[in-house]
Order: sequence, then structure tokens, then C-alpha cells
Amino acid sequence: MYQDMYNLAWVKTACEHVLGKSISIRAWRKWLRICGVQQYARQVKLKECCYLLGLAYLKSQNLFKRYSLSDVSLLLKKDQERFAQFGIDLEEPDFPLSGRELPNFIYDRTKRKISLRTVYRWAEKHSIPFSVSRIISPQELIKWLELGNAAS
Repeated sequence: MYQDMYNLAWVKTACEHVLGKSISIRAWRKWLRICGVQQYARQVKLKECCYLLGLAYLKSQNLFKRYSLSDVSLLLKKDQERFAQFGIDLEEPDFPLSGRELPNFIYDRTKRKISLRTVYRWAEKHSIPFSVSRIISPQELIKWLELGNAAS
């Protein structure tokens, strides 16, 4: 398992190389939060390393655009065959979803338009942990879709 871990300082240097400029401390913290890296982690898994490098690539294309984990996942999904050649399994990269993107995801699946406030109310009512910056797991995503279908 130690083989899968990469030093965060090395990953940051690689991201700066892809981006073509240095990354500020504040921006780097935001990138780590977007990619689901635990706070104060000194090493990251291979999957998180791929997400960070993918985010660096997207930022090199358009530095001022806001990107989410699902944007990075879509980028990595396009090259999934190339990752498979190197033995990298990204564990269904289309599933990582942040809380901020949940209302749009529910709308795409159930055709019911809801607001973030509604999601917060549902979370409180059903005792489901929710935050706009929290990464939602596939199991929780199924629960949210069930709530969206039940409310339709």
C-alpha cells in the first residue's frame, strides 16, 4: 500500500510543472479540498494524485475558470484506457461529486429542480451529513436520488 502513496510536496511540484507557474498556498489548499485530499495529509493516494494533476491540466487551459471534481473526472474518463495500460484504476471516476453539484445531479436524473436550501432541509430531516464542499460517495448518492424520486 505504501507504493500507492506520493509525497504531497512532490505532487505540488508536478502540478506546478503542468500549470507552468507556481501555485500559491491558498490556491493549493483549495485544489486539495476540490480533489478530496484530507486536511493536513502529507501523502496522497494515486487516485488523488491523478485528480490533482488533472486539475492542474484544466487550470493550464483556463486559469480563471472554476473547476469541480466532476470536471476533472470527465477529463480522466476520456483517457481511462491509457490509465488502464499503466495499471491505474480510478474506481469509477464519474462518481466523485461535491455537495455543490448535487442539485444539478438530482435534476439530471429526476428532472426535479431543487435548490441547495432544499438539499440542506432534506439532509437535516433525514440525518444525512451534507456540506457544499463535502465529496458525496456513491452510496450516499443513491440515497439522495431516492429522496429526489420520492419528492417528485
